[in-house]
Amino acid sequence: MESGLVTSDGTKVLTVEEYDKFLMSIPDKFKAIFEVNVITGLRYVELRRLHDSPEWYHKDRNQIILPKEAQLKEKQKLPKRTIDKLPSTFPYVFKVFVEGRRPPNKSTWNKDLARWSEKAGIEPKIGTKTPRKTIESWMLKVGIPEYEIYGRAGHDPKTSLMHYQSLSFTDYEKRDIEKRLTEWGILRK
Repeated sequence: MESGLVTSDGTKVLTVEEYDKFLMSIPDKFKAIFEVNVITGLRYVELRRLHDSPEWYHKDRNQIILPKEAQLKEKQKLPKRTIDKLPSTFPYVFKVFVEGRRPPNKSTWNKDLARWSEKAGIEPKIGTKTPRKTIESWMLKVGIPEYEIYGRAGHDPKTSLMHYQSLSFTDYEKRDIEKRLTEWGILRK
């Protein structure tokens, strides 16, 4: 399944259909890693740190609060970052994630993602930036205010989301995105 949804830096962005198809190609022991990565939009290094520090997830508020040390960006100015608007099912997915194996190193994960992309028939292949860029582009496409995306993603307002605006989802894909983000609690109507 060839899709033109690629950012200016060459990162594949998934449609909901591709996300579901890809998830089916992932062995069960790795699914929670990919699901948590897409839902939260964390950088891969942050995802690995979250696995090592599950106390950053606050089940009572259904939020992840990343302290400054979780965020490796040198120019990071925020003392902490909150990932909220998580699905009501997130506590279950997070439990599976934390109790499962630690996310592998980045090069191993890239090889796994490429192998599963081929198995799912997704081209270009999915990489470690795909989950983050997918959720950010979905949020932007359904009209979630940019300042909410900035805060959730850890971008400062100078970091542009312009490279997502050239992505052209069909009306059908946009409806799928709206439905999925509503199911996940990210989009509230």
